[in-house]
Amino acid sequence: MLTKEEVKILLTQLESENIERTRAFDKAEKMGQAISAFANDVNGRGKSGYLFLGVENDGKISGKRIDDEQLTSLGGLKTDGALLPPPAMAIEVFHFDEGDIVVVEVFPSSYPPIKFRGQAWVRIGARKALASDEDLHILTERRMAAGMRFEEQPCLAAQFNDMDIDIFRNHYLPQAVKSEVIDEDTRDVKEQMAALRFYDRNKEAPTNLGMLLFGKHPELYIPSAYLQYVKFGAEDNGGTILTEHAYKGPLIKTIIELDAFVKVGISASRPVKISALQEKTICNYPDWSMRELLLNAIIHRDYQIGNAPIKFYEYSNRIEITNPGGLFGQAKPDNFPYVNDYRNPLLAEAMKVMGYVNKYNRGIAKIKKEMEENGNPNPIFDVNKLTEFRVTLRPAIGEINGESGEINGESGEINGESGEINGESGEINGEMKIYSAICKNPGIKREKLFLLTEIPLRTIDRIVKRLKDAKKIEYRGSKRIGGWFVRT
Repeated sequence: MLTKEEVKILLTQLESENIERTRAFDKAEKMGQAISAFANDVNGRGKSGYLFLGVENDGKISGKRIDDEQLTSLGGLKTDGALLPPPAMAIEVFHFDEGDIVVVEVFPSSYPPIKFRGQAWVRIGARKALASDEDLHILTERRMAAGMRFEEQPCLAAQFNDMDIDIFRNHYLPQAVKSEVIDEDTRDVKEQMAALRFYDRNKEAPTNLGMLLFGKHPELYIPSAYLQYVKFGAEDNGGTILTEHAYKGPLIKTIIELDAFVKVGISASRPVKISALQEKTICNYPDWSMRELLLNAIIHRDYQIGNAPIKFYEYSNRIEITNPGGLFGQAKPDNFPYVNDYRNPLLAEAMKVMGYVNKYNRGIAKIKKEMEENGNPNPIFDVNKLTEFRVTLRPAIGEINGESGEINGESGEINGESGEINGESGEINGEMKIYSAICKNPGIKREKLFLLTEIPLRTIDRIVKRLKDAKKIEYRGSKRIGGWFVRT
């Protein structure tokens, strides 16, 4: 990144192939086009491009001050999915007496073209323009020279007829390309698919990405390209198998089927009475969170590891989602989930085009928030294995217990025996608080539960007994030194 002195020097220079200025901090359209053009580096100079915000065309500082909301919005340029694949870039704010300057440094991409809202831009001297067919050809060759990812490699055993062309034409293409561009496109469907990296004209074969998305039977050519759902009647896979289903076929269809199944078969919404006149709807597992975790598994899995599918296993006390392939690239166990990287960026791009992914690197935080609001314990992520990623989910605990007369809800806990209402500030219900405390403090005793939750000891004893009877927790060790643990 530039120093403050270097910024001052560059302000005196005219706009050029690697410098662009704009006086505003919030012109997303103009900024996205400039970043796309710098990242594509069509002339192959291999130098960073600099977008100066808060600067007039003549190089003078415009006098504006940037606020936190504008700075956050700038950070979203890389993560909101408008720029695909996400480019490498850095943002720095410089404060001068005359005003603030934001410098966006954009690094040349090794895998162009980088598109902004579906269109690739390039620099022509001091201005930017939409990439021509010749420009796109140059950028595509440069990407191929840099080495093909698994997604772009031809699936040599497959043929064009192995792809469901109707899905491509009727579902994907209208989402990926503007209607007026489609109307003017006279190319055959193979050329259209090749332009979007779904078909290899040199080998006359679908790419692996094309087979994953549109293959009629992708698992015949990429053996790991399916998801296996199993429901067990116990807490481990030694129990009776109640239901089993393999989700196979083109991913675009599979995701629709999974979405419908999660809403009907997994979430299991039900009303919970929290007062004489009020009910709250809760579900075992929030459907949006489940859908997001399954999408993450599909997007991030390593399709080159063996023949194992994504495992979607439902036990009597939890759900586990396991996909082959550990954290990738810059993502490490010590920085998860704050740093994200993509093993399959083109697959992620296709999911964004179809509207299945809204913003990159935002899902984990939203999942945790939604599950907490629904009454679920925090999900447990196992990210320490090199060849596997696993997340474990526990069902919501907000239930009515007829024997004790307790009703757990967002507005507080109503105890049938004492008629007391706890949680005036709308905190998580008592059962949820106790279960969460045990999750976070394995081996905890009732006295420590009282200190952490401020729930009366009699109520703690009653809730702990209910959780134990439901086989959600267990006491381990002697009475003197033992404590409560979540059952696994």
